[in-house]
Amino acid sequence: MQIETGIENFMELSALQRNIKGRIGDLECWVRVEVDSHSQSGGHHYFGFIEKSADGTELARARGIIWRYNAGILSEFRSLTGKTLEAGMSVVVLVTVNYDARFGLSLVITDIDANYSLGQRELEKKETIRKLTESGMMDNQKNLALPFLPSKVAVISSADAAGFGDFLKHTETNRFGYRFDFTLFHSLMQGDGAPSSIVSRITEIEETGIYDLILIMRGGGAESDLFCYDDYLLCKAVAACEIPVLTAVGHERDFHIIDMVAMEHFKTPTALADFMVDWVRGIEEEYVLAPLDAISGSVMTRLVSADAELAGILSTIVFAVKSRLDACDHRVSLSEACIKASDPRALLNLGYVLAVGADGTLLKNAGSGNVGDEFSLRFRDGRWICSIKDIKKEK
Repeated sequence: MQIETGIENFMELSALQRNIKGRIGDLECWVRVEVDSHSQSGGHHYFGFIEKSADGTELARARGIIWRYNAGILSEFRSLTGKTLEAGMSVVVLVTVNYDARFGLSLVITDIDANYSLGQRELEKKETIRKLTESGMMDNQKNLALPFLPSKVAVISSADAAGFGDFLKHTETNRFGYRFDFTLFHSLMQGDGAPSSIVSRITEIEETGIYDLILIMRGGGAESDLFCYDDYLLCKAVAACEIPVLTAVGHERDFHIIDMVAMEHFKTPTALADFMVDWVRGIEEEYVLAPLDAISGSVMTRLVSADAELAGILSTIVFAVKSRLDACDHRVSLSEACIKASDPRALLNLGYVLAVGADGTLLKNAGSGNVGDEFSLRFRDGRWICSIKDIKKEK
């Protein structure tokens, strides 16, 4: 059936789609987008891109695709920037505009501008430093005092990290024979999950209430592996920690915001190990090996105070031990008196006698023997040998 219409110049939908696609042509350009969603299927990566105004109003939306054969640009971007394309990230991408009659408009991504993202990272670092400075937290750790000696030390690192292994080897083989009490709190030390993992370990350590020092360490690695040490929440947690924190993250050339907020930072875990050994050596030289006339007045005051405190503790211990021994002596005396009072010889000394059967058993009543049985009456100074002539029982 043919439908009559007054419009003669119309086209089919597919023809319109071909017309649109033809007009788009091979449009290619760099575009800044915000990632709204990301999914994978068959090795292909599918993105939802949006643009928002300053007040959050959505201005545009498009579909982005990275085909499987070109997915290597994602790992390359990750190695350069330490980031993965995820929701909320702003990124500049090179796209070819594609139009399909069934799926509509899509942007085929052929490259990602790492320099733009690195620039964004620098802006984020500056913003983190600004917030920590304006909140007065940047120097919190600097206002803490190191303990007199490193007693209970918590180490945040990866158990199998080479840097942690170097640190332990360096401290355990020190030429002075010092021994340290280190407790490892295993954590992720690189990548997107590292900041929250390290913050959790800091919280765990503080809640124990037994550690007087925290060391955060990892060996070197790719620059992108260390970007996590500029994370605002991680740096805020270190700054707010009430236990002194020392850091040793990366190579000698590396310096991160976590190093800025820590009480002190060291270039490598080995340098931190040297510091620990030198710390104890310094205390030993000042308080143990130095001659008395070389000890300053303030140091001597601390020594006298410590000596008085130690004397008080020893006096308390001696008093407690003496009191315990006196109580034990009293109990022994009571037991001894009870034993002596129960000794049959004490009864014999009072004039009593004991009747003992021929087999040596004590005769306690008239029914213990029979007429004709022999028995003995034991006195204090001897005994009589007797026999039973008659038995008279009394009620």
